[in-house]
Amino acid sequence: MVLADRTRCDCLTRTHAIEFDFAPKWAEAIGQALYYSLQTGKRAGIVLILEKPTDYKYWIRLNTVIKQFELPIDVWQMEP
Repeated sequence: MVLADRTRCDCLTRTHAIEFDFAPKWAEAIGQALYYSLQTGKRAGIVLILEKPTDYKYWIRLNTVIKQFELPIDVWQMEP
């Protein structure tokens, strides 16, 4: 979905603006999801794509930051 400022939200649902990203880009996904939420007025979401078992550490990092700073982001993981 192309937004008014020409940025591109990966998935826009009735309730969420969702960023899909591969596990190593977990930190970048936080900023993008929050920005898309700001632009759309919808709740931020991240789908983190875990391609291999060692990617789980990024899932932990993502959730730790969200919890520590009480960020309004819902998260889901996608595995092969």
